[in-house]
Amino acid sequence: MVYVAVASPKTLSEDLLKRVASLIGKEIFDTRLLFSGEIPRIVASCHDIDTAESIARGLRDAGLVAFVCKDSELRNHPASFVAHTARSGEREVIFWDRRGGEVRFEAGDAFLIIRGRRQSITQEKTSTTKMKLNVPATVLTGGIPIMRRVTQKTTKESFQAEDFVRIYDGRFSDPRVEMFQNHVDYTFLGPELTPSTPTNFKIVVTKLREWFPLAIFDERLTRHFKTDVSAAGPEEALQINCKLIYLYHLAIGRRGYE
Repeated sequence: MVYVAVASPKTLSEDLLKRVASLIGKEIFDTRLLFSGEIPRIVASCHDIDTAESIARGLRDAGLVAFVCKDSELRNHPASFVAHTARSGEREVIFWDRRGGEVRFEAGDAFLIIRGRRQSITQEKTSTTKMKLNVPATVLTGGIPIMRRVTQKTTKESFQAEDFVRIYDGRFSDPRVEMFQNHVDYTFLGPELTPSTPTNFKIVVTKLREWFPLAIFDERLTRHFKTDVSAAGPEEALQINCKLIYLYHLAIGRRGYE
């Protein structure tokens, strides 16, 4: 399967809407919904690359930022390097993970920094024991109340949000380095270290922007958006959105969109 994705324009006129609906073979109402968010959206699914490229070319001729991506590229999520700490040198930034592995990133090699927020659900099971009237036993005793213990099990869900950053080098649609708010050793901040983990992470993000001044910075995923790939769960949807954002910026760079 090959997908055609497109970014929402700043303004969507009725003429453009009709033209796009005709190109992707959808009703005007459904087409309008596809352009309701800020994340590049998948607007067409094709069985071959030539058909997908033809649709994308028509969308680009209409003035939109459109690109093609294969299903395997969107859904392939190899294990990435999760940085635990970092240090900036004269010409490069060095990241280390918990096992001592390292990735060296020259300042000019960073193409894109995505800042986002992932949400997770944890389930906590609890048991409560109560005393309840044992009706059959009470009947047998002639009405003398007989009680029995009853254990009730309940499941409580809690939602947790965690900020992250992903750094891409422009060669692959997967990040070279990831940093998660609750998995960073912030002691490398030195005198800038604060007692607040969210504040420390914001400082790290600021430093990344200073260390990689040429990189594109995109933080639209700090807000929650749904993906149009219905089979994707919350985590997979996040991965797909990151891929679409990366491919969007790559398409702009390659084709010179404004």
